[in-house]
Amino acid sequence: MTTGLARPRVAPAADGAAVAVAPSGGFVADLLREVQVEPLELEAVPHAGGANKFVDNGGPVLQVTEVFLIYWGNAWTASPAPNPTSAQITSACSTMLASSYMTGLAQYRGIGRGFLRGAAVITSSNPPNGFTDSQVATFLDGQLTAGTVPGTDVDNQTLYCIVMPQGINSSNTSFIGEHTYYTRSGQQIRFAWITNSGSLSGLTTIISHEVVESATDPEGSAFLGVAGTCSQGGWCEIGDICSTTSTLDGVTVQSYWSDQAGSCVVPAWPARTYPRVGVQWTGTVPARSSRRWFTFNWPEWELVDWRMLPTTPRPGAAQLSWRVALERASGNYLTYWITVTNLTEQDVAFEGRYCVLGRI
Repeated sequence: MTTGLARPRVAPAADGAAVAVAPSGGFVADLLREVQVEPLELEAVPHAGGANKFVDNGGPVLQVTEVFLIYWGNAWTASPAPNPTSAQITSACSTMLASSYMTGLAQYRGIGRGFLRGAAVITSSNPPNGFTDSQVATFLDGQLTAGTVPGTDVDNQTLYCIVMPQGINSSNTSFIGEHTYYTRSGQQIRFAWITNSGSLSGLTTIISHEVVESATDPEGSAFLGVAGTCSQGGWCEIGDICSTTSTLDGVTVQSYWSDQAGSCVVPAWPARTYPRVGVQWTGTVPARSSRRWFTFNWPEWELVDWRMLPTTPRPGAAQLSWRVALERASGNYLTYWITVTNLTEQDVAFEGRYCVLGRI
């Protein structure tokens, strides 16, 4: 368990409070589907052996976490500026979310990398020292009502991260970060609060911890440790038994548990050579018709170009055209739907060729 990042149970808000906070954790029909083919390289990692420490309890996960940072209090606009500044934290979080850090979550129901949805500095009020989860939720709810921060995205993947000024701590000072949720108009609002020691690396360590735990267990009902995995009460999550940190693209992040590796990990990009090319499948399209193929389990973080190459030359006229449509089957995995059209009066055989150009 990482000191200060345990997940307590939190009582419902008192009578008269604005919100009650939950326990925390700290194209298709018109063309033929001809063939399905898998990529030549999958992201599966051999299991290290032994029973999994974390199991899927079936609750919701955040497939693609949309992080919205909220800096609470006029200390964020003081002169001289605080160290680190809100802009520095926002930039570091954007870098972290675009890095390889979250790619290891693919083992947990295909969760992928997140991205930074935006950030806001709110100076209309200041957080109380000794704040509670309910007070943070009431503040966030007020900002949603006022429109000073955007509402959740259409798929409810938003994680609001409220970052405190330096010197403002939780009512339980042993906690330095926590994630939980409350219900607003029948919808679960997922949020986390982050305390501030005045260190950018310290802040990004806590934020990274809360982001991966929110992705895999936003409501305390998805990926949780089996009995005996964690020593603390409340939600036992993949960051709670790891304490090491690492630097990715200049940003300090905390490790998290990988059932595949059987250890705490900070994933790095796989050692791959780019470009990678090959023939994914062969097919035939009848004269003056179209057929469609799909190929799946391609990592979202690789850029793939497709080319349909006729295997018989016929000079003087175009033989094939094709169009590529994209399905995000999960947070981490893409399916490419490729429709091939024969422009001639004869059947055309072809190779479906790919070129993986690099990471994006």
